[in-house]
Amino acid sequence: MEENKRWSAADFAALLWAALHLYASVQAFLHSLYQTYTSWTWVLLAVWLLGLLALDGWLAGGRPGLLRFVKWYWAFSAALAAGVILAAELDLIHDVNGFLIFGVLCSFLTPLNQLLAFTWLLFKWMAGLPGMSRYGVGCGAALFVCLLHFLYFAWLHHRAKER
Repeated sequence: MEENKRWSAADFAALLWAALHLYASVQAFLHSLYQTYTSWTWVLLAVWLLGLLALDGWLAGGRPGLLRFVKWYWAFSAALAAGVILAAELDLIHDVNGFLIFGVLCSFLTPLNQLLAFTWLLFKWMAGLPGMSRYGVGCGAALFVCLLHFLYFAWLHHRAKER
C-alpha cells in the first residue's frame, strides 16, 4: 500500500510538464494579443510540444491512478474547447463579460493558446488566410487534440487496470 503513495519519475515528469504547460500557455496568450510571437515564443512552444509527445509516450506504461487523472484532464480540456467554440458560435463572447473571463482563465489550463499559436503560424505564414478562419481552425484543432488525447489515455487507463 505504501508503494502506491510514493511518487514515480512519471509523476514528476507530469508535474514538470504541467508547469511548462502553464508557462507556455500564458506566454502564447500574451503574445497572441498582438500576434507578436518572438523566436523565444516559438522555442518555448516547440519545447512544450516535444514535452507533450515525450510525456504521452512515457505515460504509456504508467500507473492507473496517474492515467485516470490525465484521462480526465484531457476530457476537461475537450469540454472547455467545445464550450469556447459553442460560446463563440452563439455570440456570447462579444465584449468583456463573464464568458470571456471564464474562457480566458480556462484557456490557460487547456492547450488552446499553444494550438492557436501553431495554427496562426501555419495559416498566416504558409497559407495567408484571414484571422477569423485561423481562430476557428485553432479552436477546432484544440478540440481535436484534446479528444484524441482523451481517447488515448482512456485506452491506456483501461489497459493498466487490466494488468
